[in-house]
This record gives sequence, structure tokens and C-alpha cells, in this order.
Amino acid sequence: MDIWKWVTQLQEDLQESGHGASAEAIEKLTDLVCDLEIERAEALVPEIRALAKTLDNPWLDVFARHWDMRNRLSGRNEGEAALADAVSFFEFAHRKETMACPQSVCATQDLAACYANVDGPGWSAERIAVCDETLVRIDPSWACFQCLSNEKAEALADAGRCDAALAWLDAQEKAAAAAGEDIFESMREMRVTVLLDMKRNEEALELIRKMESTAAENGFEYRQWSQPRQLKKALALAQLGRDAEAQESLLPFDEIAPFHRMDWLRTAALLLHREPAGNTWQFGRQVQQSLEHYSRVGAHRVVIDAAALGIPLALARGSTWSARRQLKLAQQHLPQLRQDHGANAQLAALAARIDAAPTASPLPAPAGELLAWLDKQNEDQPRNPEQEVEWLLEAVAQRPDDADLRDMAASALRACAATDEAIALLWEDVRAHGGEERASAYPLLDMLLAGGRIEEARRLADFYRSGAPVTALWCEIRCARQLGDWREAEKLCRELLAISPTSYGAQQILAQALMAQERFAEAADVFLALSEKSENPNNLLWDHMTAASAAGDWAAVRQSARRLELDLEAAPEDAPIEENRGWVIIRYQEDGEERDYYATRTGPVTARIQELAPDNLSQHFSDWVVFDATPLYPVPEDEEERKNFTPTYGLVHRLEAGGFAASWTVDGVYPGDEIFDALRDRAAGRGWRIWVRSSDEYRLQDKESGATDLPGIFFLIAQPEGQPPRELNDFLAEACRDWPHRWCWPRLAEACGEAVQPHFDLIERYGL
Repeated sequence: MDIWKWVTQLQEDLQESGHGASAEAIEKLTDLVCDLEIERAEALVPEIRALAKTLDNPWLDVFARHWDMRNRLSGRNEGEAALADAVSFFEFAHRKETMACPQSVCATQDLAACYANVDGPGWSAERIAVCDETLVRIDPSWACFQCLSNEKAEALADAGRCDAALAWLDAQEKAAAAAGEDIFESMREMRVTVLLDMKRNEEALELIRKMESTAAENGFEYRQWSQPRQLKKALALAQLGRDAEAQESLLPFDEIAPFHRMDWLRTAALLLHREPAGNTWQFGRQVQQSLEHYSRVGAHRVVIDAAALGIPLALARGSTWSARRQLKLAQQHLPQLRQDHGANAQLAALAARIDAAPTASPLPAPAGELLAWLDKQNEDQPRNPEQEVEWLLEAVAQRPDDADLRDMAASALRACAATDEAIALLWEDVRAHGGEERASAYPLLDMLLAGGRIEEARRLADFYRSGAPVTALWCEIRCARQLGDWREAEKLCRELLAISPTSYGAQQILAQALMAQERFAEAADVFLALSEKSENPNNLLWDHMTAASAAGDWAAVRQSARRLELDLEAAPEDAPIEENRGWVIIRYQEDGEERDYYATRTGPVTARIQELAPDNLSQHFSDWVVFDATPLYPVPEDEEERKNFTPTYGLVHRLEAGGFAASWTVDGVYPGDEIFDALRDRAAGRGWRIWVRSSDEYRLQDKESGATDLPGIFFLIAQPEGQPPRELNDFLAEACRDWPHRWCWPRLAEACGEAVQPHFDLIERYGL
């Protein structure tokens, strides 16, 4: 059964009724979830649920709530935090108005997955039962058949019945294949998971190799498939003792979605036990970050499992402090387990190991001399905050008014992912001095804002309101900037500058606020004033040129360019700067997505877009834009890499719209350089732009003639705004009328009222 048919029909209806953006948002949600773009997917859910309400379409609400659950459960690994919503969704999906929706079955998968995240082994029996209950209502032709089969297999494995899980997967795959269905990647991934639990690593690796081969043939896959496969490959190699290969396969920690992070921790733990040199405080930080995330989302069993991996390694590197913190957090989740399954005994054994470990050594120097002693010890090597933190806390206890000691202790705590403890330590100092201005306020503010604790940062401002108004205003300014409230930020900056005219930070944020409000001339004045007072004005001069360019003040741009010793072509002082200074890439932020376009640099911080936008996006060709002078990626150190490097810059402002309408896509067999170049020239003569998107490797096959390995071309073409698309349609039709292999352009033909089927026939004939 095609459970997506109704979604596709809804999207087509929305497109036809002029709501193309809503149709695209529906598809975008699934793409973002499957590509583990967790935050972006989360931001899109309210839009689609609002659309469902506007359309009075409860089926669309089922769709949105299911994909929201997928994002939270298989992205963030939410457990208790998602349980109420999972139960509510399950109830909603079984109402009269939603029961017939094919995706209402997905609510069962989501509920079972949520209980798995809360306590997999503890809820295994109930998960098996709810899957069995739903599976009898569907057949193998449903996509949900394989999803629910996976959920039951995982529950069987969590119950310690791995042989039964493999037998179940065998039976379900056979049933799906007999129904003519392809086997999902997730089914194979679940088989790999069970094989790894059984330590049948060679079999797991063989299956992973087949999965990799399939992925290579397909040429594209979401990170929802590639990330777990890569991590499970690393785990299999580590369990086989093939450490170098495992290390090579292990993805960077920061790239991994929380749901898949336990496989990373299992692999890392195996490798570090055999190679202790890598068991550093940074690994301890990663364990702590994982524990705190799982704790926040109520993944109770996972907290305990992660602590069981981290504590022995913390003890091995001599940090009983980290081990005790991890144990304490894990113990808090014991009462939340559905069933014990050995968790109490496991943590009790770890507690005994911690108690038997050596206690922290006494301060190596008097408290007042500790910072100097630590500096001396670390002159030629990086600091180890995990090693130092207990000493620093002891020194703070002895010298509570020593602001430098307290600041260093807070920094060490923060480096070890003990942010709450660091914040508490700084608050203690702030409160102890009753509103008197303290250096502790500034790192405290940084930590509060980094954690999104805006209300607490505002309380800090209130604390200083009467005794230290500059500090209070600075706290409020930083809150306004964090929230993107630039008008408020401007107002507060001006208030602070009235009290403290030389405040560099307030002037910087004032300039940012003015830029955000597109008051570029005023921002340029602020940057210029700052540059004239600075000993190292280069960055400020570039900022000034950005603001002045956006304001169209070319004389001011030239003034700063001369101070930076930049060569510009001779021209009147106030003439626009339009030079050809090579290729750059300009990054636009549109609809929450980053989109890059090739451009020619026309000045220090200006460019003209040369690339056509895809046919479903806003057109930017020939836009004249201002960009931020700081490249988004550093220039490669390797000389060969630098030869092919094109710098990327973020868009600041559009000076002038390019004036081109949306692109149209054309696809087909390449007619040869001579014919295509002539066609491109004729198009250019009409003021049209062609941008080729395909590479030389693009090859097609002709099912009609049997010809293979035909060179293909895929390009975009656009006209200036106001020109009728009919001219373009007729131009293309005339150009390839007598060719043995014609091109197709279905969307353009449809827009012109032409028959679309001939274009679809060409798509089928050449496999376009």
C-alpha cells in the first residue's frame, strides 16, 4: 500500500492552488528529519501543523506529528520528555477522523520507540505486544510493516532474545520480498545491530559492506542511513580488535546525532582501554555532555549505560571527580527504570571501584599561589582542566574573595561540561558582594547566554541595577542581541554610552544593531570612529567598508581601502566600484537554509551573482550584493588545494536586484560543443542566461534506439523579468526540432499551456 499517495496528491493540490511553498515545506520536513537536521526540522513542524489547521486536514496533522516524533525519537533520543506527546499522538491517530489515514499506523511505531528510549529492556514485553497488535491489521505491502518489524526486533534484542530477533527479521524480510517490496535500509541496520550485540562481528561487517555497495550505486543517501552504518562499522572493527580501521571509520563526535551517540561511545571506550593515551579530559567532556543530554530528555536506561562506559575510563585517567559526577547522575535515573535488569548492581559495583580509587592529592601550592604554580607547570603543554578542577575548587573554598581563582575554577568546570556547577560558583560570588561590581558577572553572563538562560541573565541585570548600572545595562544589551531585538539593543547601547562613552563593547554592538536595521551609513560612522581609536584597526576598516558599501558611500569605501593599502582602479572618488576581482561564492540565508551562488567580486566587499538559482528558488542572477569581509572557510594551507579554492562569504545586503525571472530546467542529450555554444550565444543575444549544472560525467541511455553512454546536459535558463516564457519555449523548440535527441522542459511547457506529455515521454525514454 502506498501510504504516501495522499501526501503527494495534497502537495499537487497545493501547488495548483498557488501554495507551492506549503507543498515544498511538507517534503522538506521529511528530508530534514532523514538527514538528521534536528533543529531545522523542529522549526518546520509548527508551520505544517498550522497548515493542517488552516486546511482543516487532520491527516496532515497526523503526518506532521509523526515526523516530529521521528525527529525527536530517532534524532534527539528523547524518552520521558516525549512520552506524553507520543501517547497523545497515539490517541489522536486512533480517532474517527484520523483512523483511516495510512500514517495513523506510524503512531504505534512512535509509541514503541519512545518506550524504548525511556527504558528499552524494562518495556520490552509491552513494546512487543503493541507491535504484534498493529501488525495483524496491516500486510507486508505497507511501509509500516517493516518499520514495526524493526521495532519488535529491537524489543526482542533488548529482552536478551537476540536469536529470536534474527529469526523474526528473517521471516519479515521474506514476507516483504514475497509481496514485491524492497527491503528497507533500516531492516538491514537492525540486523547489524543484533549481530553486533551477539558479537558476530564478521557477519555484521559483511552486511555493512553490502549496504555500502548499495549506497554507492544509488549515489545519494540521507545521514539517517549513512551515520549509523558508519558507526556500526567502527564498532564491529573495534570488537574485532582492528583498532586502526575502527579509528578511521569513527565519525567526529560533534557530527553525531544523540540517538546514534551510544555506538560512538561504545567504540571509543573499547579503543581507549587499549590505547590509554587517547583517554583525555576531552573524552570525559564528551561523556558528560552525552550523559546530561540523555538525562534532560529522560532516556533513563541510556544514562546508566553511558555512565557505565565513562566511569571506568575516568578512573583510568585518574579523575575520581569525573567518575563521581557521572555516577551521581546515573543514580538519579535508577528510580525511573521500568525494571531493574541489573542496573542497581552495575552502579553499585562502579561505586565500589570509585571508593577504592585514590583520593585527590592535596593542593600542590598554597591557595594564593596556585594559579602561578599551574601556569608554570603548563608553560610547554596544554592545560588539563579535569586534573586541575579539584585543586581550584579547594583553593576557592580557602580564598572565597579571590576573583581570579574563582574565574579559573569556573572555566575549568565549564571545560569539563560542568556548566551548572560553574554558574553556581559564579553566582555565589556575585551574591556574596551584594550588587557591588564583580569580574565574575561577565563570565557568568557568557555562560547563561550560551545556555539560552535569558531570564536568569535578566535577573543578573536586575541584581546590578542600583549598584553597577553599566554592568546591568551590559547584561540587558547582551540579552537583546541574543534575542535579535536590535532596536532594543540600540537603545540600551546608547544608554550605556551616555554613562560610559568609551565602552568598546557597546559601540561594537551598536554598530551591529544599526547594520541589522539596515541603517548602514550610521553603522559606517560608528565603525570609522572605532577604527580611528584602535591600535589594530584592520578588521574595523573592513567592517567600515562593508557598512559604507551597503550605504553606497563609495568615497568612504575608498578612504578605508587606502588605509588598508588596497589597490583600486582609478575613478572619481564617489563613483561606484565595479571591477573584476575574480570569483567568489556568496552565501544567502533563505527559508532557514544556506544557499551558495558563484559570483564575480566587484570591489573589496561587493560582488555580482553569476549563477542561476534552481527553478524552485528565488532568482538572484545579476544581483549586486555586499558581503561580510570574513571568509566562512579558511584558505587551505596546501598550495595545490589553494589553486582550486574559491572563498565563500556571507551576504550582508543587496544593493541592486538582478532583474531576472525564475529559472527553467532543460535536460537531455548533449548536441556537441559547436551547436550548444551557438545556442548559448543566441540566448545571450536576447538577454537570456544559461547556467550548466551537469558535469562531463553525465551520461544517458536511449531506450528507443538502444544507444548507451550518450553525453548528457542539464542546464538552467532564465529571462529578464517581464519577458513572456512563451518566447523561451518557442526558442528551445525551434533549436532542437530536427535533432535526433530532443531536450525536455516540462515545467516551462506547462507554464506556456503546451502539452507536457511529450516531455514526460522524453524523461522516460532517456531516464532523465
